[in-house]
Amino acid sequence: MLKKYKNLSPNLFLEKKYIEGYRKILTIRTIESLLADSFLKMKKTSFLHLSIGQEASAVGICLALNKRDLVFGNHRSHGHFIAKGGNITKMIFEIFGDARGCCKGFGGSMHMLDRKVGFIGTTPILGSVVPIVSGVSMSLKLQNKKNIAVGFIGDGSAEEGGFYETINIACLYKLPLLIIIEDNHYSVEIPRSLRKSKNYNHKKIVEGIGAFYSRLNGQDFAKIFKETKILKEKILKNKKPAVLHLDVLRRFAHSGSNQDIEKDYRVERKDIHFTKDPLEILAKKLRKEFKYSRADLEIIKKNVELNASKIYNQCLNKIKLL
Repeated sequence: MLKKYKNLSPNLFLEKKYIEGYRKILTIRTIESLLADSFLKMKKTSFLHLSIGQEASAVGICLALNKRDLVFGNHRSHGHFIAKGGNITKMIFEIFGDARGCCKGFGGSMHMLDRKVGFIGTTPILGSVVPIVSGVSMSLKLQNKKNIAVGFIGDGSAEEGGFYETINIACLYKLPLLIIIEDNHYSVEIPRSLRKSKNYNHKKIVEGIGAFYSRLNGQDFAKIFKETKILKEKILKNKKPAVLHLDVLRRFAHSGSNQDIEKDYRVERKDIHFTKDPLEILAKKLRKEFKYSRADLEIIKKNVELNASKIYNQCLNKIKLL
């Protein structure tokens, strides 16, 4: 078990973050898997947007931030919420419409909130995250805070006019803003080839407006974590917003409790979701760079799953008693 060090060397710092990332990814996957199972058994038909298969994006970003950096999410934000340290018990209550939820049970799955850890909200309205979180970044600037505001959107939202208008305004006013595009290649079930011209280029557009732009493999926690650290520093130093474009793999349906990687609309190979699993990519790094054995990681995995399942079942039992 990794100890807490006051003054970590670079290697110890990374080891600590990699293990924390591994735990966070496992926690998100366990909680969302249990949610999917409950929704199937209870035949619930309300919206449920799961991030299983793409957890490294949320975790890599949020572990590179601190509590004073403010995060705003979209319709698919259970992972963002947990990654930023949100109260899981209140999240579960909220998803099931319980008054003890983080939004008093009024919002449901697409409305997450925990201001104590800097998770300031989510919205299911397509593309609305960007202008909202830009306002948050303006508040940070006016208060002379040395922090940034981060907004998560999907690739479909990045095609909205509000995205480009906001990047323009953010450049004009030199806002401490980082927008994350989680590009799962589909807008619901419509692939990019049916939505974008062959010459569509986010990099040229974003950099042409004046913001920083970077694109990475969104399945690789380590790369995301390191790049987010770099971008945060560049945003604050240069007083210039940034867009981080992450290619991710959504394993479940756009909305719902079923995996749909075998459906006809999927254009990628079906096995790619498992060969590029963010959990396995990170586990491989832990084994190679920090000499963790498969047995070590299996112990961590079992402990995380047991703890997450305990929290989930305790919440479900309390909900059933109402």
